[in-house]
Amino acid sequence: MSQPATATMQTPDRRTARAQSHLKMIRAGVRSDRGIADVLGVSHSQVSRWRQGQRPDRANADRLAGLALVVEMLLRWLDADIVEEWLTGANAHLDGATPSYLIQHSRMAEVVGAVEAMKTGVFA
Repeated sequence: MSQPATATMQTPDRRTARAQSHLKMIRAGVRSDRGIADVLGVSHSQVSRWRQGQRPDRANADRLAGLALVVEMLLRWLDADIVEEWLTGANAHLDGATPSYLIQHSRMAEVVGAVEAMKTGVFA
C-alpha cells in the first residue's frame, strides 16, 4: 500500500522568490507598485519591500498568488492597459463590487468567476 502524501513547507527563500514571481506577473497588467498596493489594500511601501525581498505574511502571499492568477487570466482576454481598470472598477458580475475589494477580503473564487463570466459573454 502506498504512503499518504505529506505536505511540505516551502523554505523562506522559496516563498520570497515565489512572491517576487507573482509580483512580476501582476506588473504585466498593473503598471505600478502603487496600483498593486491599491488592488491589494496595502501600502505602496509594502509592495516595494516585497519586491526588494521581504517575505509577505501568509495572507498577503495568498492574495499575491490569487492576483497573479487573475492578471494572467485577464491578459488572455484584455489588453494590458485595461487590466487595472477592470480590477478597480465596479463589476456587474460581482453585484457592483470591485474585484480589488473581493481580493482584499480573500474572496478570490468570486473574482475568478467574474473573469470566467466575462470570457464566456454572460451578461450580469
